[in-house]
Formats: sequence, C-alpha cells, structure tokens
Amino acid sequence: MKTAKMNGQKKILIWLLAGLTCTSLFSCSKDLDQNPEQQIPTDEVFTSGPTALSALYGVYSRSQRPEVCGGQTQIIADFMADNVNYVGSSMSDISNFITSPASSIVSEMWRIHFDAIMGANAVVDKVPGIKDASFTAADRKMYIAEAKFMRAILYFNLLNLFSQPYQVSQGGAPGIPVVTAAFDGTITYPARGTVNDVQAQIEKDLLDALPDLSDTFSDPMLARGRATKGAANALLSRLYLYREQWDKAAQYAKAVLDAPYYKLAGDYAFYDGNTKEDVFSIQNTETDNYGTNSLAGYYRPTSVGGSGFCPFSPELIQAFSAEAIDKRFAMSDEGTATNLEKRRFTLKFPDVSPAKDNVPMIRVTEMYLNRAEALAATAGVNQESIDLMNALRTRAGLPEWTISTFATGDALITAILNERRKELCFEGHRRMDVLRRGQSLRANDPDKKAGADRVILPIPQREIDLSPSLKGHQNPGY
Repeated sequence: MKTAKMNGQKKILIWLLAGLTCTSLFSCSKDLDQNPEQQIPTDEVFTSGPTALSALYGVYSRSQRPEVCGGQTQIIADFMADNVNYVGSSMSDISNFITSPASSIVSEMWRIHFDAIMGANAVVDKVPGIKDASFTAADRKMYIAEAKFMRAILYFNLLNLFSQPYQVSQGGAPGIPVVTAAFDGTITYPARGTVNDVQAQIEKDLLDALPDLSDTFSDPMLARGRATKGAANALLSRLYLYREQWDKAAQYAKAVLDAPYYKLAGDYAFYDGNTKEDVFSIQNTETDNYGTNSLAGYYRPTSVGGSGFCPFSPELIQAFSAEAIDKRFAMSDEGTATNLEKRRFTLKFPDVSPAKDNVPMIRVTEMYLNRAEALAATAGVNQESIDLMNALRTRAGLPEWTISTFATGDALITAILNERRKELCFEGHRRMDVLRRGQSLRANDPDKKAGADRVILPIPQREIDLSPSLKGHQNPGY
C-alpha cells in the first residue's frame, strides 16, 4: 500500500513470524511493506507500536495482490455477469462456467485471501499483549479495529466468490471456513459454516471495529487507503443490502452520506485521486506494478499496452445507449482486443504502466445507490430515492426523474439497478447485484441464476485434499 509519511513512501520486505500465516488451508507468505531502515527480525514483529503497525500494513499489502483486491476478483465479477466479454485465455474457463476445482487461479485466490486473513488475525490476537509504554491505548485499539475491518472485507470478498448469495435458502447455503485466531502451531481443519455464519462474523467484526476506527487521517492516501469509520459503515450498508435488511442498509449508508469526509465529485476526474468521492481504496504506487494483472492491464486494449482481455459487453453498451448522452459512457474508447477485434474499453483505469491506479473498493456513490434502493424496497416510489438518484444522473448529464416518472416501486428499483450498473461498472459489483435480485448472469442463458450450479467458484481441490472437514463439501456441479 502507499505507506505515505509513516514509512517515507518506501517499500521493502520484512520477515513475518515463521508460520504466522500457515495452516492446512494456507501457505506461508513473507511479503510485507515496511521501512527500508528496519529489516525487522521475525521474533520482534509484535514487540512495539511501530512493529505492530508494520504487521498491519502487511495485511493491506497482501490485499493489494491481483488475486485479492487488485484486479482479478473485480473483473471476474463483471465478466461472469453481463458487463464484460472476457476474450482472453487464462480465465476463459471461469467466464464459460467450466472451471475446475484444480484451477490454479481459483486456488491462488483462495490461498492469498486466507494469507491476508491470517495476517489480520495475528494483529487482532497479538497487539493486546505488546509491552510498550509508548504504544498508546488509542493506537492499540485502532490497529486492532483496522485489522478487523480488513478481515471483514476479505471474508466478504471470498464469500461472494465461493458461496451462493443470501437469497438462496435465506443464508442457509454452505459458506466458507472461518478462522479468527492467529496460528499457534496447531493445525486445524475448519469446516464450512453457512452463509449466515460467515456474514454474522463479518457483521461482528465491523460493529466491533466501528468505535475504535479513526474518523479520517490528514494524509489523503491514508484517509482513503486505511480503514475508517466511514469505510466500516459503508461495508455494513453493503452487507445489509445483500441480506435485504433494508432499514439497516439505508441507516448505514446515511451515516456515510452525513459524514463531512465524503462528497460526490463534480465530474469523473476523481479516479485515482484520493478525493472525497473515495471511501476506501486499495492504494498503489509505481513500485506496486502488477502490469497486465492490474485493472488497467485487464481493461485496456492491446494498442496501449493492455491485455485487451475485458472489453464492454454488447449488453452494457445497450444499457448506456438508452440515454446516449451519458457522460459515464464517454469514459471509454475503442481499441484492439486480444482476439484482434475492435471493441470498446473503459477509461476508468488508464495507467497500464507502471499500473499504479488505485482500486476503488467503496465509493460514496455506492451509498447513494444503496440508500435509494433500500428506501424503495420498503417505501416504494419515494422522493428521497428520486433525489438521491438525481444527484448521480445530473452528474452524468442525464435528465432528472420525478415522482411521476415511476408507476410502481418495482419500476423504480429496476431503474436504480440500471443506474447502479452504469455507475459501478468495472468495479466488481455487477455479479452480486444480478444474483441477489434473482436475475440471470447471462441474458442468453436464463438458468444462470442464484442457486444454479457453477454460478459460484469451486472450493479448490488442494484444500479438499488437505482438510477432512472439507471432503464431500464441494460446491454442486463440480
């Protein structure tokens, strides 16, 4: 991550505690971002406030990886749905719903997510015991709270990939294993709980973290790149939206909208800017260069150095063409895809080299959409939902709606979801928005709905082979 003033904006490696991130589910990783003046020995990681912050930054650093929050999971969420046509080769099996439990890409997504989660667990477990008189109680609590936020968003990401949405069996479908303790040398084999179980842990972590998180930070990179109260409120709003707890989804979205730290930008120049539009973003610099595995690498054409793997789908172009003056569609251009076709590509992430675009995980825009949808789900056609959506439509150069624009609440919700699609395209939201609303991921395949085989990823075969608790618990269809 961008470590800013704390670490002189320099990036190096430290050695984390041997076995810190090792269980039967996860491999060891030793990469963290830290100060080059401090090659910290493994037995000194949790001995002081500065080394605790080092370990916390390591969790953020792991989360930068393409397999976690740095690109792959976002593009999968758009091409498994109907925003993107994946025309590459390495993930064509996922795009075509024929991937195997032996897939190395799927296996690495699982492994590196859990690697980051185990780093968060270590911070939560070890920081309370640090004996350092200069380590203030406020900082100690804040680091633990940030680790809990990161654990929550990592579990949320994994759950969405590997488990059916809440709407299948009202959260009773199989979830993913949950581990909240730091590794102590004992190998355990956690079983899959239900989706409700995992989401209850996510909710607990976020609610526990809220009181101790910072409101903001003076450095813009830290204000948008570290967990804050606004980020926790926003992720709670998303969680409750996905669970159809409409009152809470609206309540926590409003908490973000009412905070002075967040505001809609006047135009679309905010990407990668760490502005008030951003609630939480994965921070990248020139040294965090994942090349064609970055968002720009996937989403830019070959003519400018991208892979050309992920152009607009015809369905997304059609959604924009209904109101052709939409300024969000103007944030695109034509170029050559990897299959040599001329296709349309997004300009949200233009920096192919050194691929330093930040990754927007939560924007204030989403809170407008969450609250508008949640209010419409409970109150039908209502003025506040209309007003919230008009703020986004005005920025996009589109005519405003009125109460009389919609005859029913369902018609308003359909329109809100269409605005959500256009506003958040290429940011990893589309797949879950389609599944949670009972729609098909593909227009030409009406059976690709929540509950169907292969609309979620398989549990990696390596994990099933290692864990007695996972044997016989593969996702259906694999």
